[in-house]
Amino acid sequence: MNEPFRILIHTELPEPIAAKVAERHPGAEITVCDSFAGLPKAAECDPHAAFSDQFEGGAYPRDALMNQPSLGFVHVSGAGINHLAPWDTAKVQVCNAGGVQDEGMAQFAIARLIAMNCNFFRYHDQQKDHTWKAHDVPHSTGGTLTVVGLGRIGQACARVAHALGMKVHGVRARPEPCENVACVVPPDRMHEVLALSDYVIVVTPLTDATRGMLDASAFAAMKPGVMFHDMSRGGVVDEDALVSALASGHVRAASRDVFAEEPLPAESPLWDVENLHITPHNAGMITGEDYDRLSTLVFLDNLDRFVRGEPLINVTDPVRGY
Repeated sequence: MNEPFRILIHTELPEPIAAKVAERHPGAEITVCDSFAGLPKAAECDPHAAFSDQFEGGAYPRDALMNQPSLGFVHVSGAGINHLAPWDTAKVQVCNAGGVQDEGMAQFAIARLIAMNCNFFRYHDQQKDHTWKAHDVPHSTGGTLTVVGLGRIGQACARVAHALGMKVHGVRARPEPCENVACVVPPDRMHEVLALSDYVIVVTPLTDATRGMLDASAFAAMKPGVMFHDMSRGGVVDEDALVSALASGHVRAASRDVFAEEPLPAESPLWDVENLHITPHNAGMITGEDYDRLSTLVFLDNLDRFVRGEPLINVTDPVRGY
């Protein structure tokens, strides 16, 4: 390459990443951008590679980045890549930070299920009201869990659940035996395993095939009194169907980290749904600075590979959505 190698770092705090890139590639031209609004101007540098982070609410300015003619490699700081789709895989490779957040998200998901099962949220509310009232605290071990989406995060959930004595079922587009999972079924058999489950974790990516996958019929198929945790993407779960299932008591409690509209508006009725526990799309970010460090290391490794013309890791598919 005769022209200077150009790299765009688009994240809330781009300077630390830019400094690490400069150490590895001192001859590179590095452009930084810390806002969605500033991306169109920053992308005029016509980068060969980019670090992309969906760090603001609202629509990601996808065209500003993906329409740059020299772009050949984009690293996404998290797992989701829908905000960049579609792209021509013959011209650009989009890689994610898959693997970095697996253990943290698995622990987060299982902790939320146990907290709901043991009435920890109810006790928290009672403490604020100075109310002394006991509730049942059933065992979480020995129950059955279905994980919808058996990628790396889903498999990490299965591993943690199995270690706690849960029986695990899995739903996967291409079913195959999986360690710590008793039964893996395709999506068209999902209702069969939902009917057997005390707990459900949804961690599938958002694709045309998964949009609305957890609809009213899926909730109706679930075992009465089920505990539900969603950390997939907004759009996979039918929010109205979940609210109805909670109102009827068919779903005993639910935890959600993702929503159709993010940030969730203050006026959204979801905030006030009884037994629905909300977190602000941060299930995979609980390791904080350590997550950022590990995601950056994945980016630097792939950047080195890209410069050397070697195969990249964590390459995603815009059609499959992961």
